[in-house]
Amino acid sequence: MEWKDGARCVVCFTFDYDADTSWRNILRRSNIERDNPVVLSIGEYAPRAALPRILRLLEKHEIRAGFFVPGEVADRFIDSVNTIHKAGHEIGHHGYAHTNPALSTLEEEQKELEKGSAALKRITGYQPVGYRAPAADLSPHTYSLLAKQGLLYDSTMMNDDLPYMVDIEGKKIVELPIRWMLDDWVHFGFNMFPSLPYQSGISSQEKVYEIWSAEFEAVYEEGLYFMLTMHPQIMGVPSRSKMLDRLIELVKSKGDVWIATPREIAEYWVEHGGY
Repeated sequence: MEWKDGARCVVCFTFDYDADTSWRNILRRSNIERDNPVVLSIGEYAPRAALPRILRLLEKHEIRAGFFVPGEVADRFIDSVNTIHKAGHEIGHHGYAHTNPALSTLEEEQKELEKGSAALKRITGYQPVGYRAPAADLSPHTYSLLAKQGLLYDSTMMNDDLPYMVDIEGKKIVELPIRWMLDDWVHFGFNMFPSLPYQSGISSQEKVYEIWSAEFEAVYEEGLYFMLTMHPQIMGVPSRSKMLDRLIELVKSKGDVWIATPREIAEYWVEHGGY
């Protein structure tokens, strides 16, 4: 693929702005009958402290990123979503209540999509064009529902090094693949429930920088596509945001990398005949 303006590769920084919604769902799935304030406070860290730090970092580097926002988060944290939008970042669809589509009926999934779109449109004034599935899971109906909603792209699958086209019911959706190794949650996500441990990991940011920078260098060498999936509550702590700052410096140091939003990549893929 020949990237925009002759760039060697394309890099996309994205954030899943789940706030405490994902933790509420984890509590429910764990059969914990009450909302644990300490557990929820992990997600509340995002709007209180992490998101402002992330936005300052992106502004410093003059980067526009993609933020996938559940509609419920948008309804409860209106000011922060407005701030993201006014800073020029893309707001993408992330369901309404961060409900896993694969655990939903067709009617439930459709309602989640409609409510999520309506919430984001009320705040930003425009309909989101891209989707990332909560819990990184799709149902057999998801692509069809996205096509009916008129969405341009999905960013959930993990089966290619480049975007690709999905043909569904006479329409096309661009898939922007992600990868677990380029997701901050698997490296840093951690909580200890009162009755059930949820431990993903607390990795050194140096280890994660080594993994991410090595992957970027390999992607750059092959002229591919590099998509980071992050969460403000995880990446927005001071030491990790400094690591992200270093990674951005590395990307920019190449001089011929196109840093784009998910929408820009999807539109480019369609316009330039991506497969």
